[in-house]
Amino acid sequence: MIPFSLSVVALVTFALALFVWRARPNSETNRSFALFILLGGFWIIGTAAAFRYDARPELWTRFTFAAASFLPAAFLAFARYYPTPSRWLTRRVVYFNFGVASLFAVISLTTNLIVSGAAMTPSGPTRDIGFAYPVFAAYFLIAWTLALAVFLAKSRGARGLARLQLHYLAAGFVISGAGGITMNLLVPLLTGDSRYSWIGPLFSLAFIALVAHAIIRHRLMDLRLVIHRGLTLAAAMLVSLLPVGVFITFAWPRLSLHLETPELVAVLAAIAAVSLLIPFVRDVTGRLLDRYVYRTHANYQRTVREASRALTRVLDLKRLLPFLTDTVATSTRSEGVAIYLRDRRGFRRAARDTRPMQGPFEAPDEAPGGAVTALDSTRDLLLTEEVMRDNPTAEQRRLHDELTRLNWALVLPLTSEDTVIGAIVLGPKLSGDPFYPQDLDLLMTLANQAGVAVKNAQLFAQVVLANEYINSIVATIESGVVAIDAGGQIALFNRAAAQLTGLRAEDTPGQPATMLPSCLRDALATSVAEGRALTQPEVELSDGTATRPIICTTSPLLDPAGTVLGAVAVFSDLTSLKELEKGRRRAERLAYFEMLASGIAHEIKNPLVAIKTFAQLLPRRHSDERFIEEFGRITAREIQRMERLLERLRTLSRPSDRPRQPLDLRLPVAEAVETMRAAFEDKNIGVTVATPTTPCVIRGDHAELGQLLLNLLLNAHEATPPGGTLRVELEATATHAIVAIRDTGPGVPAGLLDRVFEPFFSTKQRGSGLGLAICAAIAQTHDAKLKVANAPAGGAVFTIEFPLAVGASAPVSA
Repeated sequence: MIPFSLSVVALVTFALALFVWRARPNSETNRSFALFILLGGFWIIGTAAAFRYDARPELWTRFTFAAASFLPAAFLAFARYYPTPSRWLTRRVVYFNFGVASLFAVISLTTNLIVSGAAMTPSGPTRDIGFAYPVFAAYFLIAWTLALAVFLAKSRGARGLARLQLHYLAAGFVISGAGGITMNLLVPLLTGDSRYSWIGPLFSLAFIALVAHAIIRHRLMDLRLVIHRGLTLAAAMLVSLLPVGVFITFAWPRLSLHLETPELVAVLAAIAAVSLLIPFVRDVTGRLLDRYVYRTHANYQRTVREASRALTRVLDLKRLLPFLTDTVATSTRSEGVAIYLRDRRGFRRAARDTRPMQGPFEAPDEAPGGAVTALDSTRDLLLTEEVMRDNPTAEQRRLHDELTRLNWALVLPLTSEDTVIGAIVLGPKLSGDPFYPQDLDLLMTLANQAGVAVKNAQLFAQVVLANEYINSIVATIESGVVAIDAGGQIALFNRAAAQLTGLRAEDTPGQPATMLPSCLRDALATSVAEGRALTQPEVELSDGTATRPIICTTSPLLDPAGTVLGAVAVFSDLTSLKELEKGRRRAERLAYFEMLASGIAHEIKNPLVAIKTFAQLLPRRHSDERFIEEFGRITAREIQRMERLLERLRTLSRPSDRPRQPLDLRLPVAEAVETMRAAFEDKNIGVTVATPTTPCVIRGDHAELGQLLLNLLLNAHEATPPGGTLRVELEATATHAIVAIRDTGPGVPAGLLDRVFEPFFSTKQRGSGLGLAICAAIAQTHDAKLKVANAPAGGAVFTIEFPLAVGASAPVSA
């Protein structure tokens, strides 16, 4: 009875070792634990054999000690790896322990130093210990204590589920180790009696029970699934053999009388084999018969699992649609499968299965309108054999006729966001069977997942196409384009950007934005940080060899929620534009000088003609006092006229370079109006002035501003008829002060608005035509803009826009 009991314990131990190893063969933890259990099984087998095979008890006793020598080493290896590898307990310590264990195993098998002899007695096997037995016992106790100490230390430091697992394992090691060491190591050492060594292996049952509990209830080493499958298989085998056992129990007396022992064993083995093989033979025969009659039993869970994995990974319609048709055709064994997708022209065929035609299944290029309308209205599957049920309407009859003509047995909608984007159509099953509810559940699950996958693939194709457009545009435009992500990494860098910055377009993407020139780097960082667009009208950009002016605009990249994802900068080289601008200015300057020279010649010629005429008459009329007086008066007048002309030209050509001081613009406006008030009253012109109550501080010269405003008021006085009105307005915005002078005169002809500020241009009979030109020059020296326009109600409006002074001190009084 003792050998049988120990053999059962050994078999259970071997089974546990096999389960542990098969669960994770590549895991150091599982391998070391399986080795420990396997060595324990050998130790138990050796103990059982010593009771059974009394002819050679010494051999099995030596085998038992050899197996036991490795138990502390295997325990220490497992303690090192579980649940996480120990840093201080190195592999060298483990290997050294295995070396010592190997030495003791060799000594046990080949010498009498540990076991000097063994014999079978009526009460069981006994052994004689050698003089090295105490050394072996000391090694075993020290190594086992060390491994147990490492294990308990890890148990104290663990938390949660790992700590609970360690507690169960530690309890098993302590109980089994205490029982085995006491009965098989210490008792023989202290008393010299080894007759009770069979009790030690029985303590392994406690260890196995605790480990099994930790596996089943607390997922020890992820073995629960393996144990569950093994137990399920064992239970199924027992249930299958139960009727055989009942039959043998009742038929055993007769069978034992008529059959010899070998024949009886063969019959029992055959009956057991047939009982176990019936389920397997039934399944194989059923699959072969189903294949012959075109039936299929789809593994719904596996089909859905594999389809879900593929549908979530494939974004290419050219790969996705063939996979769908093949999956549906394989799982249903229908006469044909086709997929239709909606586009601007309707439902167009996008794919069909590539199997040879096995029936009159048709897949036209465009789906029939009746089926499309039915899918749009119901958003549910169409089963041809159910269309005509429950008092069909004329529309349902037409739909049934269309589906029957095409040999379509089932139409599945592909939906996305509650919109039908396509359909999967199936022909009848080759076996002639209908589509059962489980088939429809499987197909609708596939269709629902396929709808989302197809929509994602279509959107992905649109994104790819849009990216191709963008990349083509970005690669061909002459402006530089640089984009960065929120982390400051360069995501886009086109060819023009490489040319303008001197960086390599191939090496720049993926690099930090810090490698960009400062004007680009700072602008992009500001757009990312502040989430707003920035424009730099003109900055200097260097490519390492030359510096060029550029215009740069940066914009943040935002997602629908407004989160900043990055920024993009678009910058253009202004060098050519600057050259064109210089050329234009040069041409304008030449034209200006030509016009100015012509005007000067014309203005000086008139007084010179008068002086020349008098000078030619002077020799003949030098005695005529009246002529001499008239000559002197006219000559002096014309010379003064030329002097005034030259003075105005000097003002026009070189405005005052006096320093600009902060001043309140209300003062020169008020003074100019006050100076002209008498002239306005003489002409009966009503004057109104509107100025703000707060100062409008600009930087300028008080005298020049006074001349500017006087010239504009004088111009308005001359243009306004008697009885008219004049309005002077001063207003301030956030950045500018604006003066507007509105008269009720005839205005300026629309075709001449662009020429009123040209020198020597005038619409009046009298005057030099330099007044407004001088006004424009003074405005330009003050960084102001002088404009003229015609009011809708009549008259002209002259507007001067001054920049407000920033950070100026108190304004200077006149």
